[in-house]
Amino acid sequence: MNRPFLKIGFLGLLVIGMGSVLLMVFPSKAPWMMDGFFTPIIAFEFIQSKSEVYQLFGSPGSVDQLSMIKAMDLGNRLDYIFMVLYASFLFFFSFVCAKNTGQRYYYAASFLSLVILIADAIENIQLLRITSKIIHHDFGKELFFLHWFTWIKWGGITIVFLILAPYFFKGRIYSKVIAALGISSFILYIFAYFNRSILNEFLGLSVSLMFLMMIVYSFIFRTEPEK
Repeated sequence: MNRPFLKIGFLGLLVIGMGSVLLMVFPSKAPWMMDGFFTPIIAFEFIQSKSEVYQLFGSPGSVDQLSMIKAMDLGNRLDYIFMVLYASFLFFFSFVCAKNTGQRYYYAASFLSLVILIADAIENIQLLRITSKIIHHDFGKELFFLHWFTWIKWGGITIVFLILAPYFFKGRIYSKVIAALGISSFILYIFAYFNRSILNEFLGLSVSLMFLMMIVYSFIFRTEPEK
C-alpha cells in the first residue's frame, strides 16, 4: 500500500506544533471584544474602527495595553513561520491531489495557497503597524488594508477547501466528513462576511478543525497497490 500524503502529514504536525505555540503566545483575554468574539487575535483581525482598537487594547499607557501590544506583536511575528507552514501544507496537499487524480483542477488550490500566504503576510504587516501607531492615532490606512487582506486570507483558505471537496467526496465516510466540513467553512465565511459576529469565531474553529482532519487524513489514507 502507498501513502501519498505521508510526508505532507509530517509537515502538518509542524503546523499543529506552531499553532500550539501561537495559542500560548497570543493573549487569551482582552479588556474588551466585539459582540460574539472570545479570541483576542480573531477580534483584532476583524476589527473595523479606531474606537474598537482602543477598547480592545485598553486604556492608553495602561498595563493592560502594554501587555496586550507586547503579546500581539510577538504572536504576529511568530505567525510568519506559521503561515509559511500552513500555506505549504495546503500547496503540497493540493498538488498531490492533482498528481494522483490527473485532474489539473486541483492545481488551482495550490496556486491559491500562495495568494493566501501573501495576503496573510500583508495582514500581519497591518496588525504590527496598528500597534506601533496606537499612541499616535494615525492608523486609518492600516485598518482599511487590514479589512481587505484579512478577508482575502480567510476566503482563500475556505475556497481551497471548496476546491478540494470533490476529491474528498470520492472517499470513505471520514473523507466525506472532511468534504462536508470544507463546504461548511466556505458557507460560514460568506455569512460571517455579511454579519460580523460569533460566526467569525465559528469560522476560525471550522478552519482549524479542517486542518486537523486533513493532517490525520494524510497519515491514514492509503492507495491499493496495482495488480
